[in-house]
Amino acid sequence: MMPLEYRRQVTDLASLLGLEEEIFKPLKKMSGGMMRKLEIIRGLMHRPKVLFLDEPTAGLDAASRRNLWDYLREVRAKSETTVFLTTHYLDEAEEAGRICILDKGRVVKLGTPDEIKADLLQEYLVVDAADRSALCRELEHRGYQVRESGPFHVLLEGHSAQDVIRSLDTDLTLLRIHSPSLEDAYLRIVGTEME
Repeated sequence: MMPLEYRRQVTDLASLLGLEEEIFKPLKKMSGGMMRKLEIIRGLMHRPKVLFLDEPTAGLDAASRRNLWDYLREVRAKSETTVFLTTHYLDEAEEAGRICILDKGRVVKLGTPDEIKADLLQEYLVVDAADRSALCRELEHRGYQVRESGPFHVLLEGHSAQDVIRSLDTDLTLLRIHSPSLEDAYLRIVGTEME
């Protein structure tokens, strides 16, 4: 009874979310995760210009979650669909054009992901050495601002990571660049607001 084009679209979306075998089963036989996938398929069926998604990946397995975001990136690019997203998974908002962070019903921060992170957090190096005291002395002698007592967090503050690394003589046992995430920024924002 279903028109061929419509059936193809349903099948394609079901395949995208790993629901191809269950899509035409009775609803009573579907699990909670399957029902969530079905809700997403229903929302995407008519290729809307504006798509509202409320916690779209809650209850989805990792593969379905990744497939959904790949598909949504494609939809945004090809059909210029605007996606309004509410989520507690802040990594999902990293690619957003703009973000609005709410706390207790109030807007506490608004901007692009990079603006929100840059206003609050800095990139830093995480370094450690077998001889922590020597590394600490060397970092302080070179004028780097250090947080933590080991592993050390070295604020870059205008220096490149390469500059800091090249300036060190102490053998390192750990070296990692920490780039702030939206989750880091959110915790800083909400933490500040709660005090």
